[in-house]
This record gives sequence, structure tokens and C-alpha cells, in this order.
Amino acid sequence: MSEELIYAPQPLSEDERAAMLRYVASIKKQLQEVSELFATRYGKTNSLADLSAKALVCTALLEDELLHSEEPEKTEDFTYESAIVKTAYQGR
Repeated sequence: MSEELIYAPQPLSEDERAAMLRYVASIKKQLQEVSELFATRYGKTNSLADLSAKALVCTALLEDELLHSEEPEKTEDFTYESAIVKTAYQGR
């Protein structure tokens, strides 16, 4: 007889969520700087610049998911495409 794992989401507390948002925002800022450096130095088509931009997009998506994780009615308006476009044009 095998045991089945049951997924039971455990939401973050408000303090945990705020701490994670600050941490992710810091990572996003650092990745923005790295992305801009590589794009400036090597050009936007360089693999390092491309990967750093993708890492930045993923971090922005994570940040957005954290922002809306406690507000399910607001996530319906969110699309990954809009987040990618928004992130791609920030600071460039």
C-alpha cells in the first residue's frame, strides 16, 4: 500500500510575503544592472545579454506572482506577455 502525497498550499504570512518581496526586488534590481551592463558591453544579441534579460524577466514574473498571490481576483488581468513587455522596456 503506497502513500499518496497530498499537496496542501501553505500561504506565506504577511511578514514572510513582505520579506520575500523585498528580497526578490533586490535581486531584480541587481539583474537589471547586470542585464544593462552586458547589453551595453556586448550588444543585445549576445548570449550573456540574452540570458541575463531572461533571468530578469523570470524574476519580474516571480515578483508579480508574489504581489498577487494573496489577491486571486487581480491575477486574472495579469498575462506573462504583458510582464515580459513591461520588463523588457523598463530602463532601456
